[in-house]
Amino acid sequence: MSPPRRGRAAHSADAAPPCHHKGWLSVVSHSRRHGGTRKERRGGGGEGTLSLLPDDVLGAILASGFLTAVDVVRCAASCRRWRRVVGTRSAYISRGLPPLGGYLSGLAVGVFTAPIARARRRTPQFVSTAAGALLLGDRRISLVDGIQVDGELLEHARPVASRNGRLVLQLRPTGGDLALCVCNPMTGELTMLPPLSGDDKTRRGWFAYGCALLTGDDFDTPRPPYASFRLLLLYNHGASTTVLRCYSSSSGRWGKEVDITGVASISGEKMRQIGPAAVRRGGAAFWPLDDGALGVRLDVERPDAMDVHLLPYTSPHYWPEKRLLGVTAADNRLFFVSFGIWEGCLSGAVSYFDIDGDDIGTGRENSDRDGEVLYPMFDIKMRRRHDQSTLKLRWFCEKSGLVLFTLGEGSGYPGTFALDVRSPAVEKAVNGYSVSWRDVHLESPAMVKVADGHSWSSFVGYEMDMATYLAALAA
Repeated sequence: MSPPRRGRAAHSADAAPPCHHKGWLSVVSHSRRHGGTRKERRGGGGEGTLSLLPDDVLGAILASGFLTAVDVVRCAASCRRWRRVVGTRSAYISRGLPPLGGYLSGLAVGVFTAPIARARRRTPQFVSTAAGALLLGDRRISLVDGIQVDGELLEHARPVASRNGRLVLQLRPTGGDLALCVCNPMTGELTMLPPLSGDDKTRRGWFAYGCALLTGDDFDTPRPPYASFRLLLLYNHGASTTVLRCYSSSSGRWGKEVDITGVASISGEKMRQIGPAAVRRGGAAFWPLDDGALGVRLDVERPDAMDVHLLPYTSPHYWPEKRLLGVTAADNRLFFVSFGIWEGCLSGAVSYFDIDGDDIGTGRENSDRDGEVLYPMFDIKMRRRHDQSTLKLRWFCEKSGLVLFTLGEGSGYPGTFALDVRSPAVEKAVNGYSVSWRDVHLESPAMVKVADGHSWSSFVGYEMDMATYLAALAA
């Protein structure tokens, strides 16, 4: 299949249909078939009564809803036959699984960042976490290889959002328009969105904006198709009007602009500093602002219908790089993350919002400080307030429960770290290396030494969706 075109004229409301390319799963399978070193474990071929059942029946059992995701992972690890059944039916099985009910740390596999100056090609870079390196295996193969649709397409592209296995990339601007695509690096699926033009353009030719990605699993009944998604943009017209606009993959069109200035008027400077959005089941996205969380609830059947509210904090927070929003996997609770110094060490604090069901208009940060959860990181000593001046809260991995943050040289602990919200555990998240653009059949890794995260202008944590996670285990 030929690569998709860059898009139609700026006035077009239609997007190119989704294209499917090899994806990481196909690339790594090809690599292992041609000189791969992975060895299959012998035995465990489904002995016993279950060996009499055909694969389709076993797949139906795994997708029945009686087993959890952890149970299915254990089945895939038990023997070759179970692994094959899980891998070839991963999408079907994942749709039948109950909600996670908690965090599954293996879903977070790394970080996408903008092109790095010392890389040979100016394309997005992927840096794996330690857990991601174990799952993805071959260090010569990067997730960027899963979206190698066109060398020119990815030149100077930068990641802006990611959820449930999908990655949003901002492509090189053409004529001042905003060009975006949504892809799944694991499967190779890619959708080009119609370009947008705007009045509030920066010197680089595009405007500042916030981006939230919602998938079919985020909506209640009637639930949209599994592969569908919505892309919600928050941006300004001029200096006084703040608007929202939503793209629906079902229609392939952008909806109308919705003026929300009466709820939240965001300055151009604050818009350029806006953090990643958190998404709550029920079709609601939230951005952290100075005085509260901007909440937007979408209607599953009407893309232009939006319920918009500002959920107030107990006290204002004026430091965009030192705040994050997240949502708990178990009970769908919105929370606010901030860091500070406690007992001479860096410490995280999580406070929760009270929301009455799906009515986000009732939401506000809980003022009961006894309900605030502290996460002291005793290994990161900080005696002075200046020691945390380089701190940047970057990303919350919603399925894994990891808060990703970076520290610069002035802190004494330069690097990218992950705080596990299930415990005060914190560890260095990435190894400082990235796989460069190269021929996947090279016998030795082509690695590029990169910064430890603090200087990265774009920083997007990547978690696989359950279907590709199961397929990766079987790969």
